[in-house]
Amino acid sequence: MRIIDAHVHLSPASALGRGEERLGSRLERNGWRTTREGGFQAMPPYLTDSCFSAEGLIALMDALEVEAAVIQQTPLSPQNEETARAVERYPDRLSGAMLLEPREGWREEMEYWHGRGLRSVKLEMRSLTEQTMYPGLRYTEGRMTALFARAGELGLTVTIDPAPTDYGIYDPEGLRDAMEACPHTRFVLCHLAYPRPIDGPEGREKWERMAALGGLPNCWLDVSAMPDFFGEEGWPYPTALELLSRVRDRVGIRKLLWGSDIPGTLCSAAYPQMIEMFRRGDLTPTEQEALFCRNAPEAYALPAGKG
Repeated sequence: MRIIDAHVHLSPASALGRGEERLGSRLERNGWRTTREGGFQAMPPYLTDSCFSAEGLIALMDALEVEAAVIQQTPLSPQNEETARAVERYPDRLSGAMLLEPREGWREEMEYWHGRGLRSVKLEMRSLTEQTMYPGLRYTEGRMTALFARAGELGLTVTIDPAPTDYGIYDPEGLRDAMEACPHTRFVLCHLAYPRPIDGPEGREKWERMAALGGLPNCWLDVSAMPDFFGEEGWPYPTALELLSRVRDRVGIRKLLWGSDIPGTLCSAAYPQMIEMFRRGDLTPTEQEALFCRNAPEAYALPAGKG
């Protein structure tokens, strides 16, 4: 079966010792990222120089016969230049997302990185709405809807990490309004809209409403990072598979994309396990094909011939 990974990250050698000062972020050796809250294991400690290069990504993809991937980004470690170079180096294998902020000059930045070959925009709402970034940001603000609309005009996909359900920005109704106001813009919600085992009934109900946005004609959901969300269960993460089935029944299989979120998720599971787990649920062979490769070209601009 053909496989396209809709959610990967890079950590070039130049990222070591760097990060985002406004978020207190700094990448250390052995995959450790410091933050104001203390820090976390951002990638496996056996990556001693905290490096996961484009070449390393391609080698891993070759080993598992993954034919194409979409490079995402995080405000904790902006990598627009490295992402553009990776896409330039491997145009037949990689598509890339630019990292933007809703600040003065975003339009010029978007058009510049579009010219460099990046074909999507990544917005990580948890980081963007921190007090040192853009507190109180809302999807329906003029600066956000203008960003979404311009992305659509350029043919860019907007990929949104919606944050945990207890964040103010986790606003299914506001995001629905923004998506409906920009019907020609493609949107992808990361991490199956961010379900969490610790969520109570109110949080789970908010997640249900956010996941339901996949029913809109211009919205998809990727299934990346499930080993991190449900790591305490152990592989093959049955609750993740149950939630995937629930979302499939609600929005349809054609609105779901397979993604891994490597290298961070390699702390929780091996890359083959992230593939195999979705073969152990209740998806039919035709549904598995849709999840792993058929849907991604609809949601993202992929290298020629992929999809």
